[in-house]
Amino acid sequence: MKALLAALLLLMAGPVVWAQEEETATLPPAVVAVIDYQRILRDSSAAVSIREGVDERRVVYEDEIAVERTRLEEADRALNVQRPTMELEAYRERRRSFEADVAGVQRLVQERRRELDEASTLAFQAVRDEVVLIIGELGDRYAFNVVLPRSDVLVFSPDLDLTEQVLDILDARLPEIDLGEIGG
Repeated sequence: MKALLAALLLLMAGPVVWAQEEETATLPPAVVAVIDYQRILRDSSAAVSIREGVDERRVVYEDEIAVERTRLEEADRALNVQRPTMELEAYRERRRSFEADVAGVQRLVQERRRELDEASTLAFQAVRDEVVLIIGELGDRYAFNVVLPRSDVLVFSPDLDLTEQVLDILDARLPEIDLGEIGG
């Protein structure tokens, strides 16, 4: 009985001790900086080069796919012209082969879209990683410990906005990104 009473007292004293410890623990004051990340993704040299690279690659892929579609259209027309002179089983076999070819071109289209998406994602991740490094370095210089995206801040002093500094450093370090070096 005494052991149970002692255990209950310890249980009751535990939260009180913990609460007292919690009261003495303090967080450092927040020193805030603001960054317009959307602007960086829009205006930085690296981001512009990514969009240009994706557009160039898209044109190449569209040309490749256009050639394949033209080939398929010609094959379909030729098959339809030959149909009256072909035996039914031979026609069916050629039609199945043609449909498999169409499915292959559809897979090619999907693969090209996936390659573009992946290259773009990886390239923008490289920009983001560099921005994080730059912000870390600026954090050491200015001693801020919180960075908020400008889109989430209603009112702030322009002195807290690091966007121009980040853009300048990013453009110097990463003037462009070659999608050829990033997947596909």
